[in-house]
Amino acid sequence: MTTRLRDKGQITIPASIRQRLRLSKDDFLSVAKVGNAILLSPQPSIFETVAGKFSTQAKKESITLDSLLKDLKKLRQKSP
Repeated sequence: MTTRLRDKGQITIPASIRQRLRLSKDDFLSVAKVGNAILLSPQPSIFETVAGKFSTQAKKESITLDSLLKDLKKLRQKSP
């Protein structure tokens, strides 16, 4: 599979690859030079990264969504 380098260094990633990798407009990609090649790889959004870390930590500490919501309700009742 080939693609052409356009003005401003733009390339088109073939639709079949975008679909398989679930890439869409405005997704971020990492770009790395590997020898004489260019490696593009999907970058997860910061939200996905932070959410994953939070989820892992919450599981370790047995924090559930219900407990978070109860605590939030208590905090809201305390605030003026």
